[in-house]
Amino acid sequence: MKDTVRLLFALFVVVVFTGCYKQIPKEAVIPVEVRVVDLDVPLPSKDEADVVVITHIKKVSYLFSPRTAETPYTFILSINGKEIKDTLKGVEDVESKIDAERGEGIHYALKKRLRLKPGKYEIILKSEDGKSAKIKTELKGGKLHGLRFEPVYGPPKFGRPKHFREGVVYYDIYLDE
Repeated sequence: MKDTVRLLFALFVVVVFTGCYKQIPKEAVIPVEVRVVDLDVPLPSKDEADVVVITHIKKVSYLFSPRTAETPYTFILSINGKEIKDTLKGVEDVESKIDAERGEGIHYALKKRLRLKPGKYEIILKSEDGKSAKIKTELKGGKLHGLRFEPVYGPPKFGRPKHFREGVVYYDIYLDE
């Protein structure tokens, strides 16, 4: 009797988990069509929406550091699961308008204009350092949206103010319409 109850319970568990496994959300099935367009193209039609994604990061380039301006840095944009990978070369930078980025280092800047259908999107920025930032937003047709991911660098150490050499802790996100 106990064996029969155990067998029926095991079958019940398998049936329940099989049913859960097959229920895939509708959003996961619909592929997202994303096109990268030039920054200076005219505004999209009412059937499309544009978003300009901007971010940057400054990395350390000490005397013994392997990082130079030729060392690439990779950002990955994920729009509803579809990834766009961009590997950039840096620019040697000494002066910066941002206090936390003052000093010698390599500056990497990403600026991409994406064209999508109007609707709700989850946009994720991932950096090669493993940091990421996510925003859920609705893009309206016929408009150009601006999306900035501003790096916030590590905590002050030993009385020093926040500085890029401490690395990115997170990104502040700003969405403009």
